[in-house]
Amino acid sequence: MTGTWRSGRCARAMGLAMSLALSMALSGCFFETEQSLRAQLSETLYLREPLYFRDQLGCTAALYSLYSRYPKPGVILVSDLTAALFLMERGRAVAFNVGLSPDDISREVIGREQRSGLGIVNAGVSGATGCLEERLEVPLYEAMLNPEVVTVYDPQARVLSLIEWEQKRVWVLRSYD
Repeated sequence: MTGTWRSGRCARAMGLAMSLALSMALSGCFFETEQSLRAQLSETLYLREPLYFRDQLGCTAALYSLYSRYPKPGVILVSDLTAALFLMERGRAVAFNVGLSPDDISREVIGREQRSGLGIVNAGVSGATGCLEERLEVPLYEAMLNPEVVTVYDPQARVLSLIEWEQKRVWVLRSYD
């Protein structure tokens, strides 16, 4: 009986340790709060007020009002997809100035380079819709198809930002593999 009690106790302790390790590993995948997301975005965008924020297992979606249509100086403005791929492969945040919608950009990038393209697609609508309220799905879809939207992708943070200056807002999307 003592051996059974010990093995049961050991199994529970192992289970608890594994649960703790898993929760610690997963905690690195979340922004957890709107403030922590804002802190990360402070290097790339001129944010005003949060209009929406949700972070849950597998995705983050946020909507902010903006001070400026332009990203901050640390983001490199690119007018060529090849240059964008080069910079993204080196972990640099880029803003696409190529006359394409965010959807068209992701299709072009994935057609040229699987790893970088998948990052944009995974960060965007394919993964982040799980974090959106239903009322926001159509406006996001419209932004994804609008060639006037400025697309910013930060490969290190794996964050896709869609600047809709007409609406003076930015969509911020991230999903996890």
